Amino acid sequence: EECKGCGENYHTDNYFRHSQSTTFRPLNCNECFRGSCATVTGSKKCHISMRYSEGSSWSAYEAMDLCYAGGPHDAALSVNGSMTNMENIVLDHIDPVDASQFAFELAFGCQVSITGLFVTQMADGIMGMENENAAFWKQMHLKNAIPRPEFSLCFSRSNDAEKDGTGAGAMTLGGVDTRLHKSPMVFAKNVKGSGFYAVHLKAVYLREEGGVSAQTTQGDMGKMHNLGLSESQLNGGNVIVDSGTTDTYFSSALAGPFKKTWKQLTGKDYNHSPVSLSAEEIDALPTIVLVMSGFDGNAVGDEPEGDPNDIANYAGNTDLSSNPRDVVIAIPAAHYMEYDPHTKKLVPRIYTEESSGSVLGANAMMGHDVYFDIARARIGFAESNCDYQSLISSEAFSIPPTQTESAKIEALEEVSEAVPEEEEDTL
Repeated sequence: EECKGCGENYHTDNYFRHSQSTTFRPLNCNECFRGSCATVTGSKKCHISMRYSEGSSWSAYEAMDLCYAGGPHDAALSVNGSMTNMENIVLDHIDPVDASQFAFELAFGCQVSITGLFVTQMADGIMGMENENAAFWKQMHLKNAIPRPEFSLCFSRSNDAEKDGTGAGAMTLGGVDTRLHKSPMVFAKNVKGSGFYAVHLKAVYLREEGGVSAQTTQGDMGKMHNLGLSESQLNGGNVIVDSGTTDTYFSSALAGPFKKTWKQLTGKDYNHSPVSLSAEEIDALPTIVLVMSGFDGNAVGDEPEGDPNDIANYAGNTDLSSNPRDVVIAIPAAHYMEYDPHTKKLVPRIYTEESSGSVLGANAMMGHDVYFDIARARIGFAESNCDYQSLISSEAFSIPPTQTESAKIEALEEVSEAVPEEEEDTL
């Protein structure tokens, strides 16, 4: 509530009135989570801040309060205190009114100033999900609100966003929900042990005539155009999977081959100028297909059975990869072409200018349930329409035990438009 000129009229929610919370408290300087002691709003607090490459920034102080994920939109649920969920207790609550059963004490940044996109965007905050102790899921796990260090994100796309709520997919905390899946989940190797999550790219293709699914047979290879980069070129820097980045940013090593192949397939230069396209024209644009190293650790027991040729996100016995169980994901034009409701035009949101490394952002994750299994160093991918609303309607809030036997909460998720550039004591 100390934040002045912070865009309250733009956001989905009003300012957080911490003075009305009986469980809120600022952290003392000897309790700083990631911040450093400084004078904030007239007293010593744990100060944190972040600046972003497109010019936005925020400044905050660390605080603690009881929290739960999800719940009914614009309606608070009663919370009597922190809850716990032990490993041998199976809780499967997707009914929003059950969200408070997973309440826990969260350390977070209470913003006192924001600039740029943070003022005008609809989202009113950022929820960190990296592999660090300050992350939302990690705090939830450490407080025993979920049984295992796992979560999954399933993003859908809506061309319009409304303040009173827009369906954007599902978030599952403590596991993965196979009821959202259109194909079996396959697992890539997470090559980073902390911080961001990263995969190892083996190849990048442009598939002519589009297509949504990654399912590929050897007979389809005539439509698959390999950009021809070596693995060392593709992985010159981390290739991170980052839900907090809206768009996808490839290494500049891809720029030449990508634009050359695009021109061959479409007859047009690749650029970011707004264009008007029909639904049929969008569907006909090339689909970007990524091949990444499959998980090579000990079997967990949830891997898909059967012939890899019959599983959508496996390379199978094709020229995509020499390993049939390498992971393949598709990024169709419907996901990388972003519609602007004001201009009624579309802009491609795939960039090839990174000096080092690549970022597979939310538009690459879209159309998949992406599972972050931190303890086993795996990232799972299953094709999905991410339709949480239909799921809870079909289940009528009466849910049988799931295969994962984990505590889950699923909630609508919006993605920040900003791309981190430089971190300073960030929560």
